[in-house]
Amino acid sequence: MPKDVAQACAAQELYIREWRYHVELKLWFKRQPNEGNGVAQFIYFDINSWERRLFGGNTNGISAGFMGDDDIRVKFNGANNA
Repeated sequence: MPKDVAQACAAQELYIREWRYHVELKLWFKRQPNEGNGVAQFIYFDINSWERRLFGGNTNGISAGFMGDDDIRVKFNGANNA
């Protein structure tokens, strides 16, 4: 399996598991269940330490930077299946 296809499949699986890729920050985010305070919290995957961390930045409007559903889906055509 070519590397780019494997990466696309991995991205699709992360998306199924409710992780979202932020295009500008180039990070994977997942919404944390809030503790009843109504404030949205996100965790992100830190590739340097290879662990999940609580995002301490401004989360207002963060969802606007997430890659869309159609951009994540793996699309195959006849040329790729050869």
